[in-house]
Amino acid sequence: MKTKLLFAILSIATMANAQTTFETLTVPATGYFNGSTEYSGSGNEEIITYEEEAANFYVKYTDAGSYDFWNGFAYSNQTDLTTADHTNYSAYSPNGGGANNSSNYCLAYIYASDTMTFDGLGITSMYITNSVWAYKYMDGSDGSMHDYTTGDYLKLTITAVLDNNGTLTDGSDDTLGNSIDFYLADFTNGNAYIIDDWTFVDLSSLGEVVGLKFQFSSSDNMTPYYFAMDDIGFGPAASVNDNAFAELISVYPNPANNSINIQNIQGASLTINDMNGKKIYSNSNCNQTEKIDLSTFSKGIYFAKIQLNNKVAIKKIIRK
Repeated sequence: MKTKLLFAILSIATMANAQTTFETLTVPATGYFNGSTEYSGSGNEEIITYEEEAANFYVKYTDAGSYDFWNGFAYSNQTDLTTADHTNYSAYSPNGGGANNSSNYCLAYIYASDTMTFDGLGITSMYITNSVWAYKYMDGSDGSMHDYTTGDYLKLTITAVLDNNGTLTDGSDDTLGNSIDFYLADFTNGNAYIIDDWTFVDLSSLGEVVGLKFQFSSSDNMTPYYFAMDDIGFGPAASVNDNAFAELISVYPNPANNSINIQNIQGASLTINDMNGKKIYSNSNCNQTEKIDLSTFSKGIYFAKIQLNNKVAIKKIIRK
């Protein structure tokens, strides 16, 4: 199938040990904010910015006369788990609403590429889930019969922005750092899942950033390019992921059944978290090869963080 790439930038203001939860924002009576209520009508498109806790966001609202649309970062408190179209601003989770039983959250539509500027800080984590529309499209319950099958995927790449040109442009002048891939759906390499709840994403390996670039790639170019995020964590600048260090580390077999080996980590510290951020395993002084017993792990995806001095590597582990 045809692959489509789009990206946008989230900008973040400096604040140590903080968290953006979107709870201080006042949601309009419609249940969402997409820029329409702030649109001045002076042109056919307008960029509206807003700030919440440690983060700055934008929504680009366009009025084309016979129709209107938006892209960027809206916010919402909708909990509609049924409607499968663009009018639904809901995040997909068992009970609806934001992460950790909160009300508000951000709904991002990655349509255009824009940048925002701010001072550097350490980005640590966020929670991500699918939008209801995207989820129902991928599982085939939206009536379009485009359900994901073997070989399909929806990948969100989160890239550190280290420097940029200071304007809301396509980001072509940005200096970019490391990236983390997060699969909102994956039916490749023996996997078969669609994210259906708020999922903790460790971003600490991105280090000190001035922004985050979000980029979608998919096996299906009709997939709605929406996702929801909440509880964005900030702290002191983290150690930056060392690609050369990461390439030396072997994880096998992966996917695994009852045990997995992590090799070339002599003297490193190792932690393994589940997709909700819960620590499952830790070792402060590893051997050259560590054999991890997975028999008590539930089937699913885990993240191993290996740190040696100022070098950090993140490895995904799958227990099948």
